[in-house]
Amino acid sequence: MGLEERWSTDLCGGRLHHFSWIGDRLVRVWTPPGWSRGSVPKALWLNDGQNLFRDEEAFGGASWGAAGTVAHLIGCGAIPEILLLGIDHAGRLRTQDYLSVPPTGWDAPWGKGMRGDMWDAPGGGVDSYLEKVMSELVPWAEEHFGLSPVPEDRFFGGSSFGGICTLYMAMRYPSSWAGVLVESPSFWAGDGRFMTDVAKQETWPGRIYLAMGEFEYTGFRGTDRPGSLECDAFLRDACAECAEHLRPHVGSGLLSFVEPGGRHNERDWGRRLPGALRWLFAVPCASHHPFWARPSPLRPGPMELFVRQGELKLPPGKCLQAHLGFNDWSCGVQTCDLLPAGLDIADGPVLAALAYVPEGASSMKLVFTNGADWDNNSGKDYVLD
Repeated sequence: MGLEERWSTDLCGGRLHHFSWIGDRLVRVWTPPGWSRGSVPKALWLNDGQNLFRDEEAFGGASWGAAGTVAHLIGCGAIPEILLLGIDHAGRLRTQDYLSVPPTGWDAPWGKGMRGDMWDAPGGGVDSYLEKVMSELVPWAEEHFGLSPVPEDRFFGGSSFGGICTLYMAMRYPSSWAGVLVESPSFWAGDGRFMTDVAKQETWPGRIYLAMGEFEYTGFRGTDRPGSLECDAFLRDACAECAEHLRPHVGSGLLSFVEPGGRHNERDWGRRLPGALRWLFAVPCASHHPFWARPSPLRPGPMELFVRQGELKLPPGKCLQAHLGFNDWSCGVQTCDLLPAGLDIADGPVLAALAYVPEGASSMKLVFTNGADWDNNSGKDYVLD
């Protein structure tokens, strides 16, 4: 089949193309700077295409900012050049496409209807949706953009209900994908059906990224309802349970964690995207130093900062940030979130942040904070030449 291109626009140094698919649904394809057909074989497919690229089109007014993140990581040498392909959801029929059963309204032991807005939502069409992706969209993209047909060059992902859908893609077509990105999967839905299906599955793609926020329910819906804090705990526990089911089959190819302070929204999924991409594409970046950067030596433009978490003199379990500046704090001062780096390093967890090196920079100073306390190397600041 062929998809008609509706329009395209410049975005983050590359180009965002919009193709008609079913009805008014679009397939949005971001090509990196300098792309030409066949020059970039690898691709990451993501559900909920409306929420990936532009804030004004995204749910809640904040997108993943996916194009900017990928352009930054490509510029650092953190990942190979890739195409991003976002498949629009079906609006009111979103749950029909993404779930194997209707979601229901989450009658939890601590209260009825914690998601009363989902009582009448449909479900059960995930296999049909996945079959369309595999039989229509993937072959079309390989032909139109010259993508590689080799499964090792394909990745799939999604968040929330789209994260549940991603798990089903991994279960139904495990040999067709090198890895999957699963953000905040809605394990509350479907009366436990999804976790039961995960527990029975033995064959999976080789790399899986699975993340959840600390405040998935209350961070989005508040704490007014009795049992809302229990909802947060349920989802954190569900993430851990899912990881335990996956680990015997995926082994060291699994990265799973709960982000302190993380919430159920596009902005947080976008903040965690760099770590997910580092994990999926597995480009090595190791050092024996407590802090290091990529590229090294630093040059003007995008950079990544890496920090061994055990080196920070700050309490664990808090939202951590790096405050950095160049040339003795005279230029390029920035505050950056530190999140799991997604690096396959055995000797302790590593955090990472994205930043920019200004023209004329010769050295970088660093201090760290959790929002209340500071680690400034006993008043001397940390230094990276």
